[in-house]
Amino acid sequence: MRRLRFLAAVVIAALAAAPVAAQEFPTKPVELVLPFGPGGSHDLTARAVASVAHQYLGQPLLVVLKPGGGGAVGSQHVIRAKPDGYTLLFGGTGPNTVFALVQKAPIGVEHFTPVARINHSPAVFAVRHEAPWKTLREAIEYAKKNPGKFSFANTGPWGAADYPMRLIARAAGIDYTNVPHDGGGPALLAVLGGHADATFGFAPQLLPQIMASKMRALAVSGGKRFGTLRNVPTVKEEGFDVNFTMWRAVLAPKGTPPAIVEKLEAAFRKMSEDKSFQALIKQLGDEVDFQGAKDFEATWRQEWDVAAKVVAGTPK
Repeated sequence: MRRLRFLAAVVIAALAAAPVAAQEFPTKPVELVLPFGPGGSHDLTARAVASVAHQYLGQPLLVVLKPGGGGAVGSQHVIRAKPDGYTLLFGGTGPNTVFALVQKAPIGVEHFTPVARINHSPAVFAVRHEAPWKTLREAIEYAKKNPGKFSFANTGPWGAADYPMRLIARAAGIDYTNVPHDGGGPALLAVLGGHADATFGFAPQLLPQIMASKMRALAVSGGKRFGTLRNVPTVKEEGFDVNFTMWRAVLAPKGTPPAIVEKLEAAFRKMSEDKSFQALIKQLGDEVDFQGAKDFEATWRQEWDVAAKVVAGTPK
């Protein structure tokens, strides 16, 4: 009987403590883990979020880079973390949809609790400013006439740069050299340094290079022209039926208490509405497109189903 009373007391204490813990959350800094290297669009966007986080979260938001494995290293780090809201992932389409499907990696839609999407944007096909190609069609034509000679810097196998390029290659019937890197920053440096001919990147990291006439944007991968690059045609306008956008969203480990998820969602919503944050995102050449937990989960699952068909080679 004593043992039963003791166990009952433990259970009651645990149940009583859970709402209190959620109510007090957070009482220490929160880590936002990036599964990519420095200098990419995820890194730049995350740091813009972190710059306004304290006033809405009540604690600092610490950006932690854990690149590797096409985004699997950082993703798995968060999955294994204690589900208490203090370790979050700044996930994306590349690692958490496409790579997860291709590699059958346990880092997909069933392995996280969505908190909020900050934004999403198309990838930008870009080359050095000195490159001979003025359009995507010209670059693909070169690759077609010179099998294996066109080198492409990606952000990891089946990542956000690799996936749209594979779709274009499949549509155009080309053979090219694919060179993986641990994120958009390293891939961009490879192109700037002359170690690769092109990459798919995102406006936050590419726009400064384009404005400085170091890079040239040839096409965007979304269904319509985008933001500050409205003079750049879509991949579809260039003759290839490809439509791809990359989301950037906050994900928590499975099992994170709903009350903590709600507090996090509310805080990130306020961050996304902050005028200084919106100004930073605009300076990066991107746009804010917030979605709460339930809406984003529905969006993610819809994307997952479409990508699963593409990866399997079946019609969209």
